Amino acid sequence: MMMWSMPPFRLEVLLRVSRSLAALTLLSALFVPAWVSAGAPAEPKTVGELVPVVQATYKGVQTIRAEFVQTSKNPMTGVEEKQRGKILLERPRKYRLELGLPLTSAVVGDGTTQWIYAAQAKQVTVQKELGTGGGPVQLIDDLGRLTELFDATLAVATVPPKPIFQLTLKPKTPGSLVQMDITLKKMSYILQELNLTYSGGVGVKMAFTGMVLGGDIPDTQFVFKAPPGVTVVQM
Repeated sequence: MMMWSMPPFRLEVLLRVSRSLAALTLLSALFVPAWVSAGAPAEPKTVGELVPVVQATYKGVQTIRAEFVQTSKNPMTGVEEKQRGKILLERPRKYRLELGLPLTSAVVGDGTTQWIYAAQAKQVTVQKELGTGGGPVQLIDDLGRLTELFDATLAVATVPPKPIFQLTLKPKTPGSLVQMDITLKKMSYILQELNLTYSGGVGVKMAFTGMVLGGDIPDTQFVFKAPPGVTVVQM
């Protein structure tokens, strides 16, 4: 019985293959993006490293939008109240904050006019726009100005480590807000939780879902239309 075998490679063929592989390796190195070669950015380890990155992340976007669940606690009765809501922000002066399903309250501004809606009072107050609406809208906008407005402390990393950063922010200018604790997702720095402590022991927690930094928001979102049967008061 005849046995068939592959002919042996000649030396010059092996040399040509080696040279071709070397050339391909060189081309690969030349065309690999720089960020792949350099690897992912180093994770901030100190508050001095983290705050500028968070600040740049939020300062660098024109729009912010998210849904959230708000939990507030009455310090006198200890009763907690939960409400769903949504928040829209378009710099420099457009905003929308809604609470309740069905809607119980809203603060909306289009840059020139502000609407304040209270379902219980069946009233919408219309007045000249005064800023960014105050409250949580203002605080989220302020994430782009952390070093200017707050003294920050970074929470000690947990063991095992969690995929979040926790910052405690205390206003440099005294006011009704005593402290703001924020939880951010690592790498993206997307806001996960906002815990607000006000004078008198009033506390408000906002847990965010689906926060989006950047993108278009229709102008119609920054105008409020009064529901039927609601009194409109012009200030």
